[in-house]
Amino acid sequence: MDVFIVHRWNGTPESDWYQWLKRELEKKGFAVFIPEMPETDKPSINKWVGKISDVASGSDKPYFVGHSIGCQAILRYIESSGKKASGVLLIAPWLHLKDAAFETDSDRKVAEEWISTPIDLDKVKASIGECRVVMSTRDPYVPVEDSKIFHDGLNAEINIMPISKHFTGEEGYSELHVALNEFMKMVPGAAGAGR
Repeated sequence: MDVFIVHRWNGTPESDWYQWLKRELEKKGFAVFIPEMPETDKPSINKWVGKISDVASGSDKPYFVGHSIGCQAILRYIESSGKKASGVLLIAPWLHLKDAAFETDSDRKVAEEWISTPIDLDKVKASIGECRVVMSTRDPYVPVEDSKIFHDGLNAEINIMPISKHFTGEEGYSELHVALNEFMKMVPGAAGAGR
């Protein structure tokens, strides 16, 4: 079974905990791909959704793991393609951002496209087997209140971490065990599946 991990804004396939999660899932028999997203310093919806389409469109009911803006890119890919996904794990997803997320006016301009372009969550929900979300009450960029949107719109299981932040390597996250645990809960027959 294929898994696609979509990195964050200003991230790379080598950033944060992505390679660790890739290795852990490969040990469990998954084929894991971490595409290098285009223009990661100024991500655009069309380019990021197009990249996911390029790498995932031939895969039958894959799993997706997204981090931050990568979560939105995954949801927008599923919305626009209508492709089925076995499960989607969203780490620090957002539809809104706190002011701290914008270091420059350019950042605000890049984010505006993602914030102002709606996602048909009902359409996405109809295409995914299961959705799980991991967020933090201490995330400096993402309002934890967005968790309600994902719960209500995607019927997502929500895991709120009280001491984590945005789950980046800069914060010390070279491994992210909660991601592995939440992912395996989506896999039929795996220990903890369906909980």
